[in-house]
Amino acid sequence: MVEPKGVIFEEREELMVSSTGGNPTLRIAHFLKPSVTSIDGLPSPFLSAEPTISMLKNLPLKVKFKGWQRPHEKWRMWVANLHSKYQSIWKKAGIYEAIMGSKYSISRHEDLVLGLAEKWCPKTNTFIFPWGEATVTLEDMMVLGGYSVLGDSVLSPVVTKEMEEIHENLLEALIKVATYGALIASHHAWLEHFMGSGSKFEHEAFLSCWLSKFVFPNMPYYFIEKQNFPIAIHLARGTRIALAPAVLSSIYTDLGLLKERLVDSTKLDTEKVLNLSAPFQLVQLWAWERFPTFRLTPISITHDEPRPARWHKLKQVSIENVRLAIDSAEENFQWRPYVIAANNNWLFPKFYGDKEQWVSVVDSLDKELESFAQCLRVCELVGLHCIQKYLPHRVAMQFGIDQDLPGHVAGYSKSPVIAWSNYNSSIGDEKLYIPPRLFEPDVTLRYFEWWKQSMYAQKDAVQHFVGRPRNSKRVPRVYSGKMANYNIFVPPSSSPKCHEVDMKDSVKETNLLGTLSEKKLAIDANPLTVSLCQSASHSTADDGAAKNDLQMIPMAKVMKSEGSMDEPEKNLADATVREVGHPTNVAVHVKDNDEENSSYCKTEMPGLELEARISRLERIIAERKAARANKKFENKPAKEEP
Repeated sequence: MVEPKGVIFEEREELMVSSTGGNPTLRIAHFLKPSVTSIDGLPSPFLSAEPTISMLKNLPLKVKFKGWQRPHEKWRMWVANLHSKYQSIWKKAGIYEAIMGSKYSISRHEDLVLGLAEKWCPKTNTFIFPWGEATVTLEDMMVLGGYSVLGDSVLSPVVTKEMEEIHENLLEALIKVATYGALIASHHAWLEHFMGSGSKFEHEAFLSCWLSKFVFPNMPYYFIEKQNFPIAIHLARGTRIALAPAVLSSIYTDLGLLKERLVDSTKLDTEKVLNLSAPFQLVQLWAWERFPTFRLTPISITHDEPRPARWHKLKQVSIENVRLAIDSAEENFQWRPYVIAANNNWLFPKFYGDKEQWVSVVDSLDKELESFAQCLRVCELVGLHCIQKYLPHRVAMQFGIDQDLPGHVAGYSKSPVIAWSNYNSSIGDEKLYIPPRLFEPDVTLRYFEWWKQSMYAQKDAVQHFVGRPRNSKRVPRVYSGKMANYNIFVPPSSSPKCHEVDMKDSVKETNLLGTLSEKKLAIDANPLTVSLCQSASHSTADDGAAKNDLQMIPMAKVMKSEGSMDEPEKNLADATVREVGHPTNVAVHVKDNDEENSSYCKTEMPGLELEARISRLERIIAERKAARANKKFENKPAKEEP
């Protein structure tokens, strides 16, 4: 049987587990398509991630958030003057909350935005956190931005003679008001010209200013953009325009640009300024809604105020280490913040019901439910100047839907016409599934294992690159000193301090590949203490303080020295490592069992070779852990259904 196009959901019985771990449960689950049931050929979500950026505060990075506009008093007055006359048209066009939201000011927390951008993956348009995948979605555009996901394209032209005449009048006004040459008029000059003027085009002029300042700010910044005139003319007639996908497309595009610049700034010093035109305040609001650590208590608002009013002029929370706070947010991350009432009189949309719903799609869907369905569909987002992939099946838990392995989505169309046609196509499901608003979704057991394996394989390898200087020609260096029981990789350190490191690894056996010969590794589960003395490094911690990077990979409980097969066994407990002479050499001093000292010196190992060896070791460890986990679950009897 051929499945109809545009199908969003699939329902099946699966072994489900919490995203934070625990005992799996066999139950009926719901998933967003496309999904797959095997990890074969499925790429790691971390494969496209660049090495971790170590010092956000000290990067030679100049970013200007041009699209982060704050309203001034005269703008608020203009909104108030037109409110009573045009509010019904704004509601019909689906822009009422967006216009009301433009009255509020959101203070910028730049470190938070940069910390999120570091986690951005342009290939999937998602944030890749150690504990899961999340992103800004069309749902966020509806709730936080007040924009509609339904309606006509933002590229829709004027079609009637009346609309063409209004368009000509707006162009003439642009020339008249222009203060910086032909067709360039500032927001302020435009407002002063039309506000309270009695012009029959004041409403279109107001919407043109709103679009240019708050929705699609573009170069030249702070000026009226004539490409917004057709959109304003349609909206002024109550025509619903799908602003949500266009705004989200611009946000995805600029997050990609910001991530690229962050990575480049770790390699080369640059003074070039990056101007971002997307409304990044929506990205920060997205984070404030989901990360309790980064926010103050929101303001109490009335039932007729938009949700962004909760954050009006709130100051940022001082966080010393933004990355650490993001990476450790697994337990507190709010997957569905909008199902919690913003005030006592908060009216929930129909897709935030208390009970599970199956709604027929054959009959005409309610606009609210149709909007929710649009948020769940894999599609392409058509903006004024860009087209971006939208992959909600990778972040299903943000919609209260269970998560399975995400299926592959083909490359997006470069044609705005085709992309919009795909976005606007009909739903293929006979019924639409609406989860209970307080339902806590899970992930399939295979997804849980896939994510953890991918994370383990990436985590330590990335850490070796955090301290490399900003030089694109430099090969990352990691120094190796071998001791009788452990292989210790010691990057150069800036502090001549000694550190006590407790090793409590529970792994019992694995293989180390890429060495001169394969060795069986048996790791003692008992904690061991190693004293490490280091000096001279370029690595620093996130807060700017010196950081001593140490990666210890257990080799064996007892091994012979590589120098001679007849030498006595070494005792790790009395081992000391320190750098001597040229920074590419590491001296290892180990006390023999008879308390005599012996020394070994290892020179620098090429960074790429070391990276390959580490990756192979981590992959083997991850596979063995997964195998043990599978065996454990296979031996455990499944729960009987009542």
